[in-house]
Amino acid sequence: MAGLDGAGDVVTQSVVLERAAGVAGELVLRRTGGDLEVISNGTFLISAANEVSSRALVIAALAFLRAPTLTVLIGGLGLGYALEAALDEPRVASVMVAEIEPVLLAWFEGYAPERAVRVAGDARARIVVADVADLLQAGAAGYDLVALDTDNGPEWLVREANAGLYSEAGVRLAHDALRAGGAAVFWSPARYERFEELLGAVFAGVHPVPVSDVFCDRPQEYTMYVCLRSADDDK
Repeated sequence: MAGLDGAGDVVTQSVVLERAAGVAGELVLRRTGGDLEVISNGTFLISAANEVSSRALVIAALAFLRAPTLTVLIGGLGLGYALEAALDEPRVASVMVAEIEPVLLAWFEGYAPERAVRVAGDARARIVVADVADLLQAGAAGYDLVALDTDNGPEWLVREANAGLYSEAGVRLAHDALRAGGAAVFWSPARYERFEELLGAVFAGVHPVPVSDVFCDRPQEYTMYVCLRSADDDK
């Protein structure tokens, strides 16, 4: 159902499809217009309207990676777009997705069946219910690409416990989980000077890649922070 706001613009109302208890609080799956959305404990988390920037989380890094085969870790399943982008890359030998909310995995299987079936049939893909920080700590320089979309950027957290991922310790954790020449990517709704400085102090190179998307029928600009570990760094 749609109505008009005070400015005469069409306002599309949301229809709640499901509610469930999650790790970080209540999770709500709703449909706004033709787009699925997830709200986590009252905070916007995911929208199918952001498909382009969700895929760009992986795509933005590929041009910087030279390895003939790639091992990928994605933090945050979302609606599966970043995972699908990874599977579209022939060099990807394996991709693991860490999703802390079991409910989101169930909703992915139930409401994104085409992507879910593809993932289930691709031996390269694995989705685990886990905190991505735990997998980073256990990574031991084993990934060529670490792609993080756990929140709405470094200054708009969905889960307060994720603040550590955007701290110096968290950024170093992502760095150290990479092989030499690997890349970590942080999804962000905008550029943040302090965060860029932090990334620059840890990584050999930081490339803010702009991505154009559409949200609520309006153009939006997002930033994928592609951060490179030195090809000569064997520590």
